[in-house]
Order: sequence, then C-alpha cells, then structure tokens
Amino acid sequence: MNFFKKNTLVLFRVFFLLFAIGLVGILWQNNSTKNTQIKTQGGTITEGIVGAPRFINPVLAQSQADLDLTRLIFTPILSIDRNGNTFYHLAENIETSDDGLQYTLHLRNDIYFENEILLTADDVIFTIESIQDSMIKSPLQTKWQGVVAEKIDQHTVLFKLARPFNDFLYNLELGILPKHIWDNINSQEFIFSKYNTEPIGYGPYHVKSITTSEEGIPSEYHLRYSKKSIESPYITHINTIFYDNEESLVKAFNSGKIDAVYGVSPHTLLKLNKNATIHSATLPRVFALFINQERQPILKSQKIREAINYGINKKDITATVFNNYAAPINSAFGFETSDMFSPEKSIALIEEEGWEKNDSGIYQKTIDGNPEELGFSISIPNIEDMQNVAESIVADLRNIGMKVTIRSYDQGNLNQNVMRPREYESLLFGYEVEKPSDMYAFWHSSQISDPGLNMSLFKNSDVDTELINLRSNKISDLESLDEKITETTPAIFLYSPSYIYILPNTIHNTHFSISKSSDRFNTIGDWYKRTRHIWSFFIKEN
Repeated sequence: MNFFKKNTLVLFRVFFLLFAIGLVGILWQNNSTKNTQIKTQGGTITEGIVGAPRFINPVLAQSQADLDLTRLIFTPILSIDRNGNTFYHLAENIETSDDGLQYTLHLRNDIYFENEILLTADDVIFTIESIQDSMIKSPLQTKWQGVVAEKIDQHTVLFKLARPFNDFLYNLELGILPKHIWDNINSQEFIFSKYNTEPIGYGPYHVKSITTSEEGIPSEYHLRYSKKSIESPYITHINTIFYDNEESLVKAFNSGKIDAVYGVSPHTLLKLNKNATIHSATLPRVFALFINQERQPILKSQKIREAINYGINKKDITATVFNNYAAPINSAFGFETSDMFSPEKSIALIEEEGWEKNDSGIYQKTIDGNPEELGFSISIPNIEDMQNVAESIVADLRNIGMKVTIRSYDQGNLNQNVMRPREYESLLFGYEVEKPSDMYAFWHSSQISDPGLNMSLFKNSDVDTELINLRSNKISDLESLDEKITETTPAIFLYSPSYIYILPNTIHNTHFSISKSSDRFNTIGDWYKRTRHIWSFFIKEN
C-alpha cells in the first residue's frame, strides 16, 4: 500500500512538472501573451493655484480656484470640446424637439453623491432654480433666463426654452448640487453655507482634508479619488495649494513643494525649473485693437485702418511679448490666417489718402484748414502684457509715420469711465469665443451701447442676421461670417493667447481641449502615473 502511494506521488510530481514546462512553452511561443504593462491606480499630483476658493459650488463658482475644484468634485452633465464634440457624463442621452424649444435630459440611474444618495431629476431642477434665483446672484443666471425645467420622472428632465438657442447644450456643462443638502438653506444664506468650502459631490474626487490659515481661509485642499465615480480616475490623490501671487507660486514649484501649475504667464514660465512637461495650445480668445471711428474721425478711412493692420508686426508681438505662447491672427473668430505684415502696403495706403510726411517723419494733412498729424490713442488696462503689446504697436506704427499714444487705466476705471461710455479712440481688448453664439455680444448692432460689448460700434445688417441665426437652430457659414466682419476692418485683430499647463513628467496619457481652466480636468479619468506588468494572456480582448 505504501509502495502504491509512493509511486502515485512520484507520478503526480512528474505530471505537474511536465504540465508546467508545457504551459511555459505555450506562453513563450504565443506572442500575444508577452508581458504587458498596464496602468493602475496610484500616485499624487500637487498643483499650485493663485488665489483661494470661496465657492466650490457649480452655481456660484467663478474664480479659477473655484472652477477647478468644482470640476474635480462635481462631474458635469456633459462636456463639449473645442471641435464641438459632445461627451455625456451624467446624461444617458438628450433629445431635442424639431422647433428647438425643448430639450429632454435622460439621466443615468447609477450616479450617487458622496454620501450614497442617488442623484435624480430633483437635484437637477433644484440646481437650475438656484441659478435662476436673483437672491443667490449666480454668474450663470443670464444663461438660464427664460428656461423652465420640469420633472418628467426620477431620471428625466424637460427644459423648455422661450426661444430657440442653438448652443443651449453648453449650458449643461454644469455640475449638480445635492438637493437634500442645500434645500434647507435659504437664498439669503446660500453664499455663506459651509458647503461652499466643504462640498458634498459625486465627481472623480472628494475632499479628504482641508488645511486652513490662521485666519481660517483654506490654504490647501487634499482630494482623494472616489471609487464610485463614473470618471474612474487612476491618480489617487490631488492636492491643491493656494498662493497670493505668481512669485510665491514659482518659489513653491522650484523648491518641489508643488509639481503642477496652470495659467502662468510666459514670463513666469521662464523662471520655472524645466523638470516637467509643458502642455500648451491656443485658447478660443481674440485680442484686438477696436477702432472707435466716432471718437477719432481720421480712423473713418478704411485705407487708414487697413494701413494700421498691415503696419503691425503681429508675429513679433507673439514672439517678444508672449514668448511664442500666442498665435497671430487676422480673424474675428481667431481662425488661423496668413501673415498680414507689410509696411510698404501701409505707406502706399496712407499716401493714397493724401498724407505727406513732416520734418518729424510723421504723416500730416490739412483738414478744415488746420494741419493735423496722422495718429490716435490706445486705451489699455494697466496690465504688464497689455502695456507691452501697446508699446510694440506704437513702435511699429511710428515706423510707418503714425503717431500713437497710450492711455493706461486701472481695470475698474477702464470699465466704468472708458469702455461703458465708449470714451476711447481705440481700445486694446480681448473676448472669448467658447461657442459660436458668443459672437453676438461683440458684433451685433444691438450691442453698440452699454451693457453690450460691440466695442467697434460695428453695424452690418447681413452680419446681424447671421448672428441671430447662430443663436437659433439655423446653421451659419462661420468663415463667411468672419469675412463679413473683417472686410471693413472695424478692428485690428492681433493674437490668440495660449494656455500653459505644467505637469510632472510621470503623468501619462494626458490630452486637452481647453476653453476655460477647469476644462483640463475633463480627461482626468485617462491620466495615470503608475503601471504594473501582467501576462497579456490574462487581458480580455475587446
């Protein structure tokens, strides 16, 4: 009996050894089962931000710190990239009526707040009504005027619009508040609630701990990934540390206290250690020199306005002022265009208008019996970059015989006493084109007077019609519209700035489509820092 048991044990060992050798041989021969590196959860990013958050709340968020933390803690209903592609997050789908007056939102049924309460249509409607509440003073209030939100069932919301609005979906790039938390807080106390700085969300991260200053102001937020988040991030921890200015942020980065920074200026970038990856691309923002022909009659001549356009070296501005973190443009939409710089064309256009150079090298002309030099003033905000851009323009136009002066104002004075009453000959100003319908505020003739933002006092009935079409459900040819705006040179379009985002070299699979700062976190679920190796044999085929 013992002999039988002994031989059985030997046979078993031999069989196991042969099986193991065979399995290794099979794996060795099968190329598809080689050792494979896969991403896994783990790692930390510590990001520095100038300014501290006040409202980590999708209804009230306005500053960069507010918006960034709100995006990390409240996943939006959807997001839309720079190419107009829509990505649903909380939404299963959205139906649009043929007349463009109704949008039906079908929510996912598996979204839970951090405290394990299901997110439903009631939360969506509460959030919209909070935005619309005039007592709360949400920065989003104007976007939701004339919209009625109705509950169809627990996971369905019907939005009724007063008039068709082609870009309504952009309104749904919005996080949702938990009604069961906020419903007991009245409108007058809304902005004072502790939940503005200690939020209860459902996003890719939740607040693990907060460090405050002696004054009780948050100085650091320590976030941990949420296991139940539909965005399923791989990066385990994100720490945000807040600084008063870029100088202190630079010191923190160079000392290694932080390893990520967004939104620094090109000049600040030069002061940072380069042991990181710099991500950059142009933003949908247009900076231009807006001409007020009513304040300076010389500028009523289109040839003179064209001469100004040809006389400014935009490539030089983007290179010297922005260290090439900007793109020269000649488009109201910020479309990439060919180089327009040609001092020779400028001079020819000026002389065609009968101007002649005086002893100072400035073109001069007798108007109403009086000699008048060719020139105008530029009104600017008292910001270093704007000052540098204006000085570059002054030098370029001096080279073609124009005399230009700079009038600098603090931002409040510029807004109140210069821009609102249109008290400028030209204005160095920038606007954002997050979506096509944004152009209405800057170029429709109804926006010539305050509070409109048509800073060139531009009037064109065809453009008005197309801008109205952009706000309804009609499709417009944006390039054609751009040509109609630019053909009479109502402004000198200068450049579109670039964002600058610095991340550790150890963060992988990052890709961005940024209009506003918080957009960089739209792909946070794809980022990873750590990996592990497994046999490909064990990886499921798609």
